[in-house]
Amino acid sequence: MMGYGYGMMGYGWGWFMMIGVVIITVLGIVALFNYLHFSSKTNGHLNNNALNILNERYAKGEITEEEYNQKKLQLKK
Repeated sequence: MMGYGYGMMGYGWGWFMMIGVVIITVLGIVALFNYLHFSSKTNGHLNNNALNILNERYAKGEITEEEYNQKKLQLKK
């Protein structure tokens, strides 16, 4: 007996499931790419913001040149 003539895919749900897995995989890859892309921009933005604050504090005379250089090196790591 051949399973009532429906073959390996049954009523056609096998194709829908395969297409669903492909769509979910593609959406997952796109979501991962967006997450990595935007998280790197956010991190760079925070470093630039911190450097701007450091520059302002040095310009106002709140910190010495030695402190400025140390903190600047730490931010660039």
